[in-house]
Amino acid sequence: MRDKIIDRHSMPHMNNLIKSTVILVILLSSFSENVNAQFTISAEFRPRMEYRDGYGKLRDSSQTPYLDILGRNRLLFYYKNDKFMAKFSLQHAYVYGENNYSSDTITRNTINVYEAWFKYNFTKGIATKIGRMELYYDDGRLLGNSNWSPKGATHDVVLIQWESVKEGFRGDLGFAINNTAPASNFLASYPLKNYKYMGYLYEQKKFFKDNLTFSVLAILDVFQKPNSTGKSTSTRYDTLYVTNTNHDTIGTTIIPITTTSTIITSYPTQLYGRFTFGGTGTFVYKNLKVFATGYYQAGHLSDGRNISAGFYGGYVSYRVLKPLTLLIGYERLSGNDYSDAEGLKTKSTSFSTLYPTSHGFYGYMDLFSNHTISGNSAGLSDLYCRATLAITSEISLEATCRLFGLTRGYLPATVKKAGDLPYLAVNRNLGPEFDLMGVYKPFPNFEVNAAYCFFLPTPTMEQLNSLKPGTSKWAQYAYVMLTWKPTFFNSDKR
Repeated sequence: MRDKIIDRHSMPHMNNLIKSTVILVILLSSFSENVNAQFTISAEFRPRMEYRDGYGKLRDSSQTPYLDILGRNRLLFYYKNDKFMAKFSLQHAYVYGENNYSSDTITRNTINVYEAWFKYNFTKGIATKIGRMELYYDDGRLLGNSNWSPKGATHDVVLIQWESVKEGFRGDLGFAINNTAPASNFLASYPLKNYKYMGYLYEQKKFFKDNLTFSVLAILDVFQKPNSTGKSTSTRYDTLYVTNTNHDTIGTTIIPITTTSTIITSYPTQLYGRFTFGGTGTFVYKNLKVFATGYYQAGHLSDGRNISAGFYGGYVSYRVLKPLTLLIGYERLSGNDYSDAEGLKTKSTSFSTLYPTSHGFYGYMDLFSNHTISGNSAGLSDLYCRATLAITSEISLEATCRLFGLTRGYLPATVKKAGDLPYLAVNRNLGPEFDLMGVYKPFPNFEVNAAYCFFLPTPTMEQLNSLKPGTSKWAQYAYVMLTWKPTFFNSDKR
């Protein structure tokens, strides 16, 4: 989400947006009365109070834990008839206190359009979907909505979709073309960190009355070579006149004047593509569930290096008793061998999870979310077990233990003097994380979610977080989150 400065002169634009939204609501409400259509207005309120003491990154004695309150509010409009479907949502993603309270000038614009898309059904099984939307496939491993973050994640894409409920398959073909605004007349540089182009193909097939599900996902994301910054030096010569006490010129001397300027070079025609391919399989039979997934990544990073990386994982869960479910799983992301300094100049073996919903996959403390996305790490292994207890239909408890490790036994190091190695040999063990979470749902559209999590770091985990071994403090994180999703209007229930 982009930050914007809004002054009093821009407030009429906000008022116009509100007026336009109200008019749109009235028109769609009236239209839905006369045709076979559904129109709903709903919202989401999700404040979360947190205690951060090692969340996202280990801390040392120079850093202080703190409390914060953050969250989001969403206003959603949804329309559907026999041919069309549309969704429009406004979002306010916030941290308490980030705007001045004593002025009508909003210093940080925390309101934006989160989703705005429409879908047209050519036939019963073929449709197109266009606009800004969430992308979420399978478990959200590679394409997810990043729902834990107040801002979430949406993409500007065009989809071709097909589905046959009877045959048990569905698929999506999507693509995106990104540019900066305003659009230029000719090819221009794209300095944002987003992908420049993206295309993907997803296909899912179900067998044996939906007990067995297979899916495949192939993603191509293309990046422009990053801008480079250089220095340009030019020298000009000035003549200095030497005078005596009577101001008579008695000689001259030449003085060189050197000027250094910064030159930024862009590469709009130099593009690098990364290709990720793989899939998932899920088998469900009575109280047993087995899930497996794997992906391979090839192509090039935006700096031109080749990629050859992989990921695999899976879990088995079993409902031992009616209220109790046990689960055990393992995941492995390949990483770089930093002891091979020459090889790293041309090739990366670090797997990136692309654009995922990371929270929960690698612990609720999110200590490894950036680590798994970066595509420049020593890899990660995660052995975990979980127990879920459904006390009543409204109350459930969950306890998870994870043991993290590197898949490569080396970390990059800073070279301070001649002879220093650019890597550091380490023990692969990073330490365990324990997550305890409870969920209470007193009403169908209201939820209270609370958790306490802690991590026991090893010296390797400290080094991964740029700390000296033995200097990190007890890493812990706790939160209480409320989620209320009311429906203000539903044309089917008038």
